[in-house]
Amino acid sequence: MLRISDLYAAAEQNWSKSVKHILTDSNGDDDSTYTSDLKEQISAYLSFFSSVVELARSKWTEFNLNLMITGFGILVISLILQSLATFHGDKPYAVDSGLSTGAALTLFIVLIRACSFLSNSYILEEGKVANFLLATTGLIKLRYSVMKKTMRKEAVIFLAMVSILRFSIDIGLTKQAATSQFMSSSPSWIAPDHPALTYAIEIAPILSVVILISVLYITITKTSCEGLWKYVTVGSMISYFLIALLWASESKLFGLEGLLQVTGGRNLIPQTVYVNTLVQLFLLASARMFCSGKDKNWAMRTVALVSACSSPVILLSGKQGSMLALAYLLAGYCIMKLEGVERRTKSDGQNKFSKLNPLCVVQWSLLSICMFFASGHWCAFDGLRYGAAFVGFDEFVLIRQAILLTIETFGFSVILSVFGLPLLIPIRSQTPRAHEEKRHQVFQMYMLYGVVSAATVTATILCVTIHRRHLMVWGLFAPKFVFDVVGLFLTDVLICLASAYYL
Repeated sequence: MLRISDLYAAAEQNWSKSVKHILTDSNGDDDSTYTSDLKEQISAYLSFFSSVVELARSKWTEFNLNLMITGFGILVISLILQSLATFHGDKPYAVDSGLSTGAALTLFIVLIRACSFLSNSYILEEGKVANFLLATTGLIKLRYSVMKKTMRKEAVIFLAMVSILRFSIDIGLTKQAATSQFMSSSPSWIAPDHPALTYAIEIAPILSVVILISVLYITITKTSCEGLWKYVTVGSMISYFLIALLWASESKLFGLEGLLQVTGGRNLIPQTVYVNTLVQLFLLASARMFCSGKDKNWAMRTVALVSACSSPVILLSGKQGSMLALAYLLAGYCIMKLEGVERRTKSDGQNKFSKLNPLCVVQWSLLSICMFFASGHWCAFDGLRYGAAFVGFDEFVLIRQAILLTIETFGFSVILSVFGLPLLIPIRSQTPRAHEEKRHQVFQMYMLYGVVSAATVTATILCVTIHRRHLMVWGLFAPKFVFDVVGLFLTDVLICLASAYYL
């Protein structure tokens, strides 16, 4: 600013001299002098405006380069430390750090996804790129399933779920429940107002909720679920039922339009779901504090926590939230079953301990990214569903609405992904030794998940640093940077909470 001020003062002084010379020399004999003065004046003002443009470009359309380099360096150091903590282990159940096929493929996929952020075209198609990489891992699992003659059905179901998510990413499945492109599109042989299509749109979300309730019920009955974990899971089933009841009362198909007036309005059921979730989380936290080490049933602990958190996520995501949750459940189940299929033999049925395959963690991470885009979001501020912040409330309270909007935006992609990660652990034994080994693998899985997330943000920072003078810096790169940083921060916080809960 001082330099520009000096340039402006020099230009003004030049102009004063020119005007004074013109006023004193009224005969007009020395035209060359006037021309020279005019050229100097134009040059002075040109220098001034060029400096103004340079200042505006560097201060208002360009990130601070020093801070960007500092942040990039911190993340690189963090990546190195997390990688050493993840892959350094002298126990037989640690992550295999050798140059195995799974580890090499994992590194290759992470590098491809990171390098794709250097192109603005790939950033615009980030969801499709993640879905393509996820489908690639699914084909690899299918190949090993055919070779080993096991888990072929799970591999096919996984590829089917990936295809459905790809379709959802294309058309914005849950952008808006009643007005999204998915809800308004129909095959050419079915009229948009055809009764069959209307019934399918109204029944499919409620049917998905019923299936989720059935899955939780089967989980309770088929496993040794006792005590607090059982009650928390039953509470999730009640929340699912209330969500289905809310959607049924909003539809004219079931004849329950008057239910909202009887129950006190459309805000009562969502608020009941929120309160139920808070009570469930309080009970789980209390159980962790006062019952530490007494219950080693990892599966039920994970199911209880994930089901408790899923209720508000499904509610805030709209009527397609239940269908997305069902697709997420099926895809996650297939990833869990296909874990280690490439090294599985007939004699592995007696082996209760196996090394953790890092590829399943990368698959879980890619699946969470696909869920973010399949739920109707993208890395831009107009991709936020602001209406979700008012589900259950009519008044605006900043903190409350910000929390609800965060849950809706990062519910499937971060919250459920982080809390559901321990389901991928291959140890099935319930012995004390298995419990200790599972704790170690949970730690390594969360560290590896953090490495994958941090690698993505590191690549984003490098991309923004390179393109800091790009014309789309504020329209594309800056929102992408903000979403990735917020997602990484939320992921790290939830990893700490999940580690305190499971470990």
